[in-house]
Amino acid sequence: MPKNQFQRPAPVKHTNQVPRHGKPLPQRKVEARSKVATERDGAPLPSLHALLGRTTSSP
Repeated sequence: MPKNQFQRPAPVKHTNQVPRHGKPLPQRKVEARSKVATERDGAPLPSLHALLGRTTSSP
């Protein structure tokens, strides 16, 4: 209860979107897009040393 007796509490938002037991939570659109983008990308990029043509030997 608020200290000010004339201050009303915030209204409760009633939604019917309640996850059921054992049911996975639905993915947000951003997460779904990122998973699709990672699956679409093929092989990983080669290492920086391979791209620059440098060897690991000391000068």
